[in-house]
Amino acid sequence: MVSNIPGTTRDLKYAAAKWQGKEFKLVDTGGFLAEEKSEIKQLTRKESKEMKRQAKDDIGKQVEIRARLALDKSDLALLIVDGIDGLTPQDKKIADYLRQSDKIIILVVNKCDNLNIRQAAAEFYKLGLGKPFSVAAITGAGIGDLLDEINIRLKELKKIKEKKEKKALLRVAIIGKPNVGKSSLLNTLAKEEKAIVSPIPHTTREPNESVIDYQDKHILLFDTAGIRRKARIEDNSLEDMGVRMTIGVLKKADVALMMIDISNQLTQQDLQLGRQVAEAGAGVIIVANKYDLIKESGQENTGEEYIKFIRGAFPHLAFAPIVLSSAKTGSNAEKILQLVLEVEAAGKTKILANSLSKFLKQLIKKQPPARKRINVRGRVAIKRPFITKLQQIDTKPPVFSCEIDSGEELEENYKRYIINSLRQKFGFLGTPIRLVVRHNGNENTESTKAHKARKQGNTKYN
Repeated sequence: MVSNIPGTTRDLKYAAAKWQGKEFKLVDTGGFLAEEKSEIKQLTRKESKEMKRQAKDDIGKQVEIRARLALDKSDLALLIVDGIDGLTPQDKKIADYLRQSDKIIILVVNKCDNLNIRQAAAEFYKLGLGKPFSVAAITGAGIGDLLDEINIRLKELKKIKEKKEKKALLRVAIIGKPNVGKSSLLNTLAKEEKAIVSPIPHTTREPNESVIDYQDKHILLFDTAGIRRKARIEDNSLEDMGVRMTIGVLKKADVALMMIDISNQLTQQDLQLGRQVAEAGAGVIIVANKYDLIKESGQENTGEEYIKFIRGAFPHLAFAPIVLSSAKTGSNAEKILQLVLEVEAAGKTKILANSLSKFLKQLIKKQPPARKRINVRGRVAIKRPFITKLQQIDTKPPVFSCEIDSGEELEENYKRYIINSLRQKFGFLGTPIRLVVRHNGNENTESTKAHKARKQGNTKYN
């Protein structure tokens, strides 16, 4: 039933849809947050049952409960707003609620029957839900573009789900240059002789693997071939093929155990390998092996001093925990496995949108981006880049998207400041963080309005 009377839709209406060969199910809900005094919060099952009991005779609240439950079961939600009415307080409340969910949200501005309304729809960028899609449901204008976007977003979601299903095992790669004790560590963690241990470099030519159970987790351990400098490896040799397999394992790993021999001096080979591990995207734990030899030698340096030295040698792995261990004696093997679980879990961390919004405000308040010279519509101006949005777009490793106004750029040191602040605020133990800077391409942005306001003498934006 279609009507211009608010509250017409009460029950959930289901319909099958198909576009470009892709099928999906649509659910039409009643008016969401129909009353101004509706409380905006996510419902636990207990709260949902309690609301149902209290709202037995309240149709409006029953409609709202159904809408919330439909959202909870969905993969994607379309937030429909009225292009004629413009942005309303109700729209802002609903957007705030939706940002707290982990659903894909597409913003749709309906009733855009003419050019003026479509242009005015840009104000809905303020909701922080990305690009609004202008449509006219009555005439069908813009519906094709909207369906294309739905297909794209659902395809991305499907890939993410398939990726997670393939990774039922926690994959751990033991990485290091030749003869640092990788095979010994595999045997120690597996508690059996899974790999040949020899003082002769390159004994391991292809990855050995072993599945172990630890705290109800299935961990797939890979003992990889030692990686030497490329100039020393003959093309298409057994060693060359082993190294290529090692790099392939590293790219698929959830966690990498970066092994070094603490009883010997670090080499350029260690440092180069550290950079490769940092770029791979897996969680990282630095395992300083053969610490038992240090103790036996009677050296006076403490463990803290060795950790400080290692930290300075691998600045690009500053996020990685360090374990002083001995694969030979098995010391700290339990600690390594515990860290594997913690680092893998940190890589899957998903930060809620409202938490990131608050974080961004505090971040900019504490240290805003530096002013810089940019070109604005053919004119040179000195202004401060305006960050409009920060959101997490992926996990393992965590990837964050930072949106700024078109034509602006963020300095590298400010990008590092954002990453370091994210780590300080939210943890991400042993996990690399990626930051992607995007331009929103909208001329009616906060930065543009701020520039106009400054020209008019408004000091609020200075």
